[in-house]
Amino acid sequence: MSERQVPTAVAQRIIIRFLVGEDVKNTDIFVRLQKQFGSECLSRAAVFKWAKAFKDGRKTVENEPHDRRPRTSVTPDNIRRVEQLILEDRRMNVRDISAEVGISIGSVESIIHEHLQYLKITA
Repeated sequence: MSERQVPTAVAQRIIIRFLVGEDVKNTDIFVRLQKQFGSECLSRAAVFKWAKAFKDGRKTVENEPHDRRPRTSVTPDNIRRVEQLILEDRRMNVRDISAEVGISIGSVESIIHEHLQYLKITA
């Protein structure tokens, strides 16, 4: 049987859930976690928040999934547009490409260096 490593925060939430079920006070839970996990212990506020959630009926110890903002500037279409602009005029600078494509300078630099793997070569 292979062992799967449980993240420290999740392990602490499991312990909090168990101790809440045994009606242990939040302060005592926090002290016990500090003794067990030391510097990797959840903050006092986090322990109290999770204890309250478990008292209110929460069953899962994992974080709730949430939507992240999608990357809208580094897309295959924008990568093609940046490459096309560079091939048309090699003297075009990052600021001009950014204005032409309508994305940030940082996104243009990311496309040039990470995706297209172009290097700046001086004569």
